[in-house]
Amino acid sequence: MYTIDHLSHTADIRLLLRADSREELFRAGFEAMNEIIKPGACRMPCPCIVTQTIEIASVDDTTLLIDFLSDVLTLAHEHKAVFCELNFLEMNANKLKASIGGRPANGFEEDIKAVTYHEANVRQNTDGKWETFLIFDI
Repeated sequence: MYTIDHLSHTADIRLLLRADSREELFRAGFEAMNEIIKPGACRMPCPCIVTQTIEIASVDDTTLLIDFLSDVLTLAHEHKAVFCELNFLEMNANKLKASIGGRPANGFEEDIKAVTYHEANVRQNTDGKWETFLIFDI
């Protein structure tokens, strides 16, 4: 289970993500980004016409999350698609392998230019929950 809180920001979209696990935190970021670029597109079952595999190695959880979301965003722009399905094939603090599936999108509601490192800090809090801020440059 995870939560996504939209926080105020002058020019960008700022979120606070909280989740029970690393995997759920990454899923929250994935779903939040998709909801921003094409609201409601992933609420219906996905006839996934576009499928991709993403494989990333990074130095830590924070870099891994930002790199993962950046790759998904790049693929969304390249394929003009919104990705609604996510299956983690492998995941730890330094490596991620996932398959994503999506459908063509007839334009995006919000053009996210980048997933930023600003304020991002994936960590487990004192309650054992995973959390981070995410800022999308729009």
